Amino acid sequence: MRRLTRAAPAKINLGLQITGRRPDGFHEIVTVMQTLELIDDVSVECAATVSGPPSLPDLAPEDDLALRAAHLLRRELGVTSGARVSVEKRIPAAAGLGGGSADAAAVLTALNRLWNTDVDHSRLVQFAAELGSDVPFFVRGGTALATGRGEVLHRLPPAPMRHVVLVRPGISLATAAVYGELRPSEWSNGERTTSLAGAIRVGDLPEDLMCNDLTPAAVRLAPVVGDILDELRAAGARPALMAGSGATCFGLFGDISTAESAVERGHAAGHWTHLTRFRPAADA
Repeated sequence: MRRLTRAAPAKINLGLQITGRRPDGFHEIVTVMQTLELIDDVSVECAATVSGPPSLPDLAPEDDLALRAAHLLRRELGVTSGARVSVEKRIPAAAGLGGGSADAAAVLTALNRLWNTDVDHSRLVQFAAELGSDVPFFVRGGTALATGRGEVLHRLPPAPMRHVVLVRPGISLATAAVYGELRPSEWSNGERTTSLAGAIRVGDLPEDLMCNDLTPAAVRLAPVVGDILDELRAAGARPALMAGSGATCFGLFGDISTAESAVERGHAAGHWTHLTRFRPAADA
């Protein structure tokens, strides 16, 4: 085996609550994350050293999470082999959809097989946590409750299937900027998201338990986020929420025809719009 390709799926947060600030500067969160059928294709092939084109234009190698994942695994395991890493991007960058984190996780799992290192899941998750808060979730994907800064994972059964309409305005929101705008009065106790996880465990997905505490902060920075959420609700989304720290928003739909109409409305408004669905865990 000299080459492997892995799907790196986007994610949305079905619930995201901020419960406080940690001594290390990160925020404590309670979130339910869900992978989508929108994917990047991540390929790794045997090589003498770790190399590859940047995942995004003008991205320096030291800032490329996919390459950093390869260097990390090689260093931690003492592997002498290298790999050429390439990413075919479909997930918008800096959009709250976790594309870079998904790419990094795909590199870890692909190289673990390509290099025959046989690292177990729990250790791969430990390596993933060194790369970023969302990366551990993407090692398996599917539906999960995450706490801490996002790295403490509790697997959930697959959430009831929904069609997902993603709508992204022509702007980016930096995660640090959104968290910096968040006010302590907008923190919560995390109970709605914990209850959401409990509902998913019994096969339900209640609209009233889905929320995102970062939305007010994002709307203050980019009012268009609020406009898109209103447009999605008017199109029949139940619910409409922001993905992660934005600026992408999403609406959940039970039937395909209503979802397709929402896509047309998003296109007409000049936004990047994509129709997808929930994607189960890699081993589901």
